[in-house]
Amino acid sequence: MIALEHLSLTLGVFSLYDISLRVGKGEYLIVLGPSGAGKTVLLETIAGLRSPSGGTILIEGRDVSSIPPEQRGIAIVYQDYSLFPHMTAYENIAYSLRLRRLMESEIGSRVQELLARFEIPDLPGRYPSSLSGGEQQRVALARALASDPSVLLLDEPFAALDPRTQEECMRILLKVKQEQGLTVVQVSHAREEAFALGDRAALIIDGRIVQTGPVEEIFHHPRTPAAARYAGIENILQGTVVWSDSTSLVMEAGDQQVTVQGSAPTGSTVTACIPGDRITLVRKPRVTIDTSVNAIPATVADILRMEHGVKVRLDGTIPLKVSVSDISQHPYSPGEQVTTLFSPGDVQLLEPDP
Repeated sequence: MIALEHLSLTLGVFSLYDISLRVGKGEYLIVLGPSGAGKTVLLETIAGLRSPSGGTILIEGRDVSSIPPEQRGIAIVYQDYSLFPHMTAYENIAYSLRLRRLMESEIGSRVQELLARFEIPDLPGRYPSSLSGGEQQRVALARALASDPSVLLLDEPFAALDPRTQEECMRILLKVKQEQGLTVVQVSHAREEAFALGDRAALIIDGRIVQTGPVEEIFHHPRTPAAARYAGIENILQGTVVWSDSTSLVMEAGDQQVTVQGSAPTGSTVTACIPGDRITLVRKPRVTIDTSVNAIPATVADILRMEHGVKVRLDGTIPLKVSVSDISQHPYSPGEQVTTLFSPGDVQLLEPDP
């Protein structure tokens, strides 16, 4: 449905760099990335609200790079919904239909259908100022879909809603998307939204797409240090390969040797990450530790209580952060000597940042 080919754009000191991306017909793509990465700029460029300095935008195989926004068959909904404050919900939804000079009876039928679809049949005469956030969001989505776009672009549409309303709106949107066969591209910061809605995700950092794939892959198997940090993996190590074969290697980091699954030339510098929930903490072992498991001594620096367990920050030759889901049996204390255990398979080699 959407094909971006070597898209670039410069806005002051910010740039999109060589963006190439495919979005299949009927696919729900989540665009992830930190603030300022270029997510909204990318959406606005697809919509035609910004002009690229290079590259091509194809919609269903048609080059729309120089075509006005209203001729692209695309609708966009922003985080603040951008409803016309002087118009009722009915008038907001009917707006694009009236621009097309449809008969009022046809407009009325279409608006009523959308009000019912988004489960707000009693709101046609209400103004935006009298609507809740969830109601405004549903009106904005109904307005966007009134003209039957082939592509729906959403810029953090659920960010201002409470969790319960978010869930209700996501369920409705998924149902409408499936019924209409919509192609959706949504910008999001929320991990939960990405897993709930996305068929696939694209991660953009500093104006570059650094990874695309299933949502699980973006968060659990990041490819670069920047992607790992975005995914919440705080343990990123850099070291020198001191031994390697075709399936595993030993890297020296912080005067410690760490065994990793993967391969790289001896003497090369590599970067790897270890999810905090893949590390086990033990007090001084009473038995010989399996040599196939990495065992790194450390000192407890501090403990931060979280909703589901605690996060333990460790000092040592390799500073680490460990997520512990159940600390009730092992109440660690700052200054305590511990050993971290993790398998070579839980250490992931990373590609260099672009």
